[in-house]
Amino acid sequence: MQHRDKSDGSETVARSLGQTFATVQHLTDLAIAWGSRKLKQAAGGPVPASARRGALGWLKRAGRGTARFVGTMGDAYYEWYERLKARKMKE
Repeated sequence: MQHRDKSDGSETVARSLGQTFATVQHLTDLAIAWGSRKLKQAAGGPVPASARRGALGWLKRAGRGTARFVGTMGDAYYEWYERLKARKMKE
């Protein structure tokens, strides 16, 4: 029977927790990237002329513009984040 130090057990727990947090972060990143793509798709193309009139039309245009903005911002964030991670891995 091998003798194990007390630090071995706590190191294993620490490593497991670190891997769990990394997995949660990765899944969160995937969900947010998926959401930003869906927002850009929801913004879609031009609004039909019949939907441009009135307060409801204005709200739809504002919502689509906001969705497009947030989707583009999310895409830019993750593209840049991936570049930074790749740069760090080269070091």
